[in-house]
Amino acid sequence: MADKLRELLIWRHAKSDWSNEHISDKDRALSERGRRNAKKMASWLETQELLPDVILCSTAKRAQQTLNRLCKDCDIQTLNLDSLYLADLSTLLAELAKVEGKRILLIGHNPGLEKLIDYLHTLPSEQSSQIKLLPTAAIAHFVMPADWSNLERGDGKMVSITRPKDIQNPPSS
Repeated sequence: MADKLRELLIWRHAKSDWSNEHISDKDRALSERGRRNAKKMASWLETQELLPDVILCSTAKRAQQTLNRLCKDCDIQTLNLDSLYLADLSTLLAELAKVEGKRILLIGHNPGLEKLIDYLHTLPSEQSSQIKLLPTAAIAHFVMPADWSNLERGDGKMVSITRPKDIQNPPSS
């Protein structure tokens, strides 16, 4: 039965740059801190041996730049989807239902990603309303059932949520 399980990694894009108010939301790039944290989290995925089989990524510039810290021209199947830009829960579930692979990485935006985490894991309402589950650049890791065609509330088993501040910087040599 264990071989039938699948994994889902949910990665919120890294911190975006708000210095230019004339840029559209979709075109906002990563800030300097965002670039550092995206690189840190990409390295963490590699060291934890959590590289995905398939990546679903929002077409927003900050999401694409987050993805590029993991792989720019990698061999991982990557689907850049306009539908993931500020997607709601039903859109996220619909896109996940279409994808095949043992380990899927979803890169997108709040509040949709936090709603997906809450749906899959069913947090107590007082906990889900009092904490920010997925700050920028954080990654949630779930073990999921083999069939994603009709995910029900509570179908996921959360393994972890890892935030950039949780990862120690490697010692300088």
